[in-house]
Amino acid sequence: MTQDPDHHDSLGGMYSDYFLDYASYVILERAVPHLNDGLKPVQRRILHAMEELDDGRYNKVAGIVGNTMNYHPHGDQSIGAAIVQLGQKDLLIDTQGNWGNTLTGDGAAAPRYIEARLTKFAKDVVFNPKTTKWLPSYDGRRKEPDTLPVKFPLLLAQGVEGIAVGLACKVLPHNFIELIDA
Repeated sequence: MTQDPDHHDSLGGMYSDYFLDYASYVILERAVPHLNDGLKPVQRRILHAMEELDDGRYNKVAGIVGNTMNYHPHGDQSIGAAIVQLGQKDLLIDTQGNWGNTLTGDGAAAPRYIEARLTKFAKDVVFNPKTTKWLPSYDGRRKEPDTLPVKFPLLLAQGVEGIAVGLACKVLPHNFIELIDA
């Protein structure tokens, strides 16, 4: 934002400032993954919520969505869709039920019918509370990770696609074995 006090006197100045604020928010807080852990904020919050619920058993996705809403204020539909996308990649989430098929375009069953839990890989590679930087959640009631201390290039393994204001990213998924060898 500019320091000129007369800048907001014009409608153009207001649009300029508010557009830049909104664009920065969408880029940093919604659409584009963080380079450190390769996760978008909703994905990071889902994994954190799943780690909180983790007792080794499967949880209904509807319950995971509800727990994630403690950290992600953007609605249950976006959280459910993000869980399905993570689950369909078969890397971090162990799935049970009809999760749809990305090849045929079939959608997943409703969140109340499908279940998920963290994979052993996710538990071993994604989490370390001692090295995680914690931030207050959107309402200040809980703490959520700024980024997760991932020990593996998730951004390359999973691939990602995101569209933000004036910015887009698309990284195709890379071969898991080739990433390990590299």
